[in-house]
Amino acid sequence: MAHLDLRDYLQALERVGELHRVDAEVNPHLEVGAIAQRLAERGGPAVHFRTVKGAGYGVSLVGGLLGRGCAGLWSRAAIALEMSPEANYREIRDEIVRRCESSIRPMQVSGGLCKQFIISGKDLNLEALAPLLLHDGDGDRCLTSLAFTVAGEPGAGYVAWDLLPLNVLSRNTLSGRLTQDSNVARIWRARYAATGQPMPFAIVFGGPPTAIMAAAFRRRRGPITDPEIAGTLQRAPVQLVKCETSDLLVPASAEMILEGVVSPDAQAETGTVAGSFGYRVRGSYRGPIFEVRMITHRRDPILPMCAWGTPTSDFHILQGLDRDAQLKARLEKTGAPVVDVFSPPWLAGSVVAATTKVPYSAYALTVSGIIRSIEGTKYTPYILVCDDDIDITNPVSLFHALVTKCHPARDSWIVKESIADPDAPYLSDEERECGTAARAIFDCTWPLDWDKSIAVPPKVSFDQCYPPTLQEKVLREWSAGLGFPREVDRPARL
Repeated sequence: MAHLDLRDYLQALERVGELHRVDAEVNPHLEVGAIAQRLAERGGPAVHFRTVKGAGYGVSLVGGLLGRGCAGLWSRAAIALEMSPEANYREIRDEIVRRCESSIRPMQVSGGLCKQFIISGKDLNLEALAPLLLHDGDGDRCLTSLAFTVAGEPGAGYVAWDLLPLNVLSRNTLSGRLTQDSNVARIWRARYAATGQPMPFAIVFGGPPTAIMAAAFRRRRGPITDPEIAGTLQRAPVQLVKCETSDLLVPASAEMILEGVVSPDAQAETGTVAGSFGYRVRGSYRGPIFEVRMITHRRDPILPMCAWGTPTSDFHILQGLDRDAQLKARLEKTGAPVVDVFSPPWLAGSVVAATTKVPYSAYALTVSGIIRSIEGTKYTPYILVCDDDIDITNPVSLFHALVTKCHPARDSWIVKESIADPDAPYLSDEERECGTAARAIFDCTWPLDWDKSIAVPPKVSFDQCYPPTLQEKVLREWSAGLGFPREVDRPARL
């Protein structure tokens, strides 16, 4: 059955050893961030901090919900989708593609656990929610590192969910930088700020794990909304309930909801934050002010958090799966002879690799054009196109193909003035301002005019130097017969 709320998902993680509970008191000032950051970098279980210094309303924190798992890099994402924690990357990605072929609309209900307690007026205090100083040097304390913001167009129009890291300004206000590819930001700028209207918003903590996944996915506006994506992923309608102060709908099983409005004219300076590339975003920004007017929550709410920093965090895992699912679906639709696609999450979305049967010379340029046409991969600065005998999910195989098959001059292309992610740490101030930079395409395939029996050297590897029957025997007996540790779907230490 689908995990319809966060607590059911936590129990599923605990049953397979993917959750660790900490009873000792932890400090939201750097300590929680330090633990979460180390777990993200080195791997380990999700962690439930049950006693957080200064927390009120019965609040506790949970980190690493969908990040790097103990049983493998994608084990917790698999559990969120009700798949085996031992499912490999391709099985998970292809299951997402299959489920997204048809959508499941949400269901509105009259009430939910998120309404057990209602707080407003002088009793409302964001400081009691244990906002986190995640890293030394961060400009402010972040409250919504793994909560998602809900906004909609006026008149019950298009609705968007987005992960927006917002910082606490006061007992009832938040602010943060709205990135240019955020659908919530697009709604705010086009439908509210441009017309001088306040924008109702809701911030959701918890709920079904697929709701967090849907909010993390980066997709163009289309006929399928984020609530439908969440329901599609969990194969059951997401139950939504109306907010107390607006007509916005939020997951009824959420741990906590913040409701309020964004003023059309008030702004605040936002401090420096960690970016998805694993570096602190340069400079400061002025962001809109989110005025919180009401909090609703269930008893003893558990608030998800994420250490935005060097890979591999929840954010990297989820956006990597989304990029590849979008790309795989597009390639299948176009009929391109691309066999596999992969965005290594430990490279923070900066690389997309593809394997293909090469129909003509310089086909890597065609593949690159398809990759850059997808919302999730439009900023990708490095594209590697490989022959279909390469396991691109294995970092050793991928970069071995790059350094042995890609001629530095003949097989490399630099495309200048291409759209760029403004948070990329290698950009100059001028490039960051105009939003363009160079991108690189590497053709890691053998030239078509080479005689494969003469010019192409045989590869000396387990999968190509031994008879298939012997390979199958060795793999079958690897643990049971030969006594070696069971292998998991995990990248090499980088």
